[in-house]
Amino acid sequence: MTNTNIFSNLAASTTSLMDSYNEYMFLLKPSETVKQKISACKIGASQFIGSYPGMHSTAHISILKTQRSKPYLVRPFIARIKSKMSTMPPISIDVDGFSFFLHGGDLMTIYATVKPSYRTDNWFALLQQQLGLKNLKLTPHLTVVKTIPVNAFYQLWPKFKQLHYQESFIADRLTILEREAFNKHARWTIYDELPFKNTIGS
Repeated sequence: MTNTNIFSNLAASTTSLMDSYNEYMFLLKPSETVKQKISACKIGASQFIGSYPGMHSTAHISILKTQRSKPYLVRPFIARIKSKMSTMPPISIDVDGFSFFLHGGDLMTIYATVKPSYRTDNWFALLQQQLGLKNLKLTPHLTVVKTIPVNAFYQLWPKFKQLHYQESFIADRLTILEREAFNKHARWTIYDELPFKNTIGS
């Protein structure tokens, strides 16, 4: 998902990064156990359809991704939301089975499903509100195999459909990754991590 409009009205506070463009990813990191399980599913899928983009990427729940963004606009935004994130409570997230997205008519994505509940639905809605993303449709999930051709999907889906996978983990911070845009060799690095500190009633 991409949404760079939320930064369009931010005033520039520095000038040192005005000529560069970066990409930013706002995400929730699952437990190591979940990462290992999703990684095993990715490798297992490759045995049927061969190598594919994202096969070695680390499992995460993506909240927001920006493209070709000016760091001098995004970084002050991140500094401002830090206090808002501290008012968010940590959340227990349940992973329950697999589902899929259809992209257009010829590409598919298989993902591990975040089990919906009144508590988690409200938590994600509050997170979006705190980030200024109230109008962005979000389906929390952990991508396994992304944007593969339909014929590859039909090879894999019967196998994923019969897998019974349930796991829980605590999301206790918003992780923000950064990498240089227009550089195909650029790697994601952690720019900041914003803890959810509100433990009242937990």
